[in-house]
Amino acid sequence: MADTARHFTMMCTGQLEHAEIPTCDNAYCKYLLVHGDDWRILDGLEDGITQVTRKSGPDGSLVWNFPLDVTFKSTNAFGWPQLVLSVFEVDRLGRDIIKGYGSIHLPIAAGRHVRKVQLYRPLSASLFQQFTSWLAGSPAEFTDAKFPAVGHGREVTRVRSTGTATVQFNVMIKDMATFGYTEEAGPQSQHMY
Repeated sequence: MADTARHFTMMCTGQLEHAEIPTCDNAYCKYLLVHGDDWRILDGLEDGITQVTRKSGPDGSLVWNFPLDVTFKSTNAFGWPQLVLSVFEVDRLGRDIIKGYGSIHLPIAAGRHVRKVQLYRPLSASLFQQFTSWLAGSPAEFTDAKFPAVGHGREVTRVRSTGTATVQFNVMIKDMATFGYTEEAGPQSQHMY
């Protein structure tokens, strides 16, 4: 009698490669993995923070090359993990100023994937709040780091696009067929979304 799996496993390695934010000279990135209730982390970190980097190269990228490594188990594809990014600039006074939020689902197919994550930041609700946040040097921020990954409440949030971040994923999936899902390998080309 064959042993049947009690869960499927998804392993994701890769790196936060770089960001392109025209109005930012230095930055660090906080990341967070958000997932459904049925998902459990077997190995790796659920959140982290990169080093501070300065613009470099001919294109003015903010290069981190920060490693990602996490392994999940689940019995249900609902709540597929998402990577949430929060990019901050350190200003001349040493304050952390939000430069962009973004989120992306981890790839659902095995293989190597390169993705561009659109970054945005919230706008103040009124001109008065915009003026006072400019005066204080602290623009509007989300109070919950998971907010970019959830749909509830985002329809009334005003945001401004600030740039992109590039993330590279290497995904391996095991035993999804046991739960009725296909386990086809994804294309090996580099997709930009």
